[in-house]
Amino acid sequence: MSTINSLAPVQDRASGSDRFRSSAQVLPLPEGLYLASVKPSGQPLRVVNGVGFPAVQISSIPQPGTLAPSFLTKGELAPVVWLSGMDEAVITVPAGSAPLLITNYLYGPELQKCPDLEIKRLNRITTAPAVGLSVHIHIQQQGERHFNAGEWAASDEPFWIEALRVEVTPAVGQLLQYHVPGASSSDGHWTPAPGRLGNPGGAPLAGIAFRLLPPLANSHRVVYGARFLRHGEITGTDGEPCRSPQAQDPMIAVRVAIVPR
Repeated sequence: MSTINSLAPVQDRASGSDRFRSSAQVLPLPEGLYLASVKPSGQPLRVVNGVGFPAVQISSIPQPGTLAPSFLTKGELAPVVWLSGMDEAVITVPAGSAPLLITNYLYGPELQKCPDLEIKRLNRITTAPAVGLSVHIHIQQQGERHFNAGEWAASDEPFWIEALRVEVTPAVGQLLQYHVPGASSSDGHWTPAPGRLGNPGGAPLAGIAFRLLPPLANSHRVVYGARFLRHGEITGTDGEPCRSPQAQDPMIAVRVAIVPR
């Protein structure tokens, strides 16, 4: 489905032709998992107080006896989400959910076009469909190479891995995340797929951990392993850290797969 909202001016906050305007639409959705994305419009973004315009805010309308949907964007869960440019968010709609409130915000000339927001239903997770992935690693002195799910992603030589990213098929938004675990379980920011860890030509990755977020985590688990130059192989599942107990022991191989529970 695609929603394109009409304009309804609310108040002027700037002189001349630059004005703030907004319009709102109520959208009930059945239970499920959805991907909301702003389609490219060709309009340059106008940034005001750190917010790019035109923008779309998605929230919900509280009603007695209903549950609020949740929004996942940039690796964080929130009750409200702002989208602009080419942003996207995963929306989890529970049974008996409150309807969505979609509000367009514009800043600029009167004839400025509203953002084109597309909301697509993702595959149902209840039947545990197959989830494929490909691992892209950047290897010391060799560059980027691609590997399939379950394969050891590594060089034929004991060169370390400098960067890693994972692409998932079918797309599951940001429900697969990974990070380089530190000395404690709280270290390391989680990066949503297909984001990249590390930098080509930079320091070696010191380890790896993968996790799934609901609702995909309810029907699948992620299993993985890593090999280190001196310590050898370490395996993990569902967020467990794979990191060598030896200091300055670079990761030289990694493999990962998403499997039904």
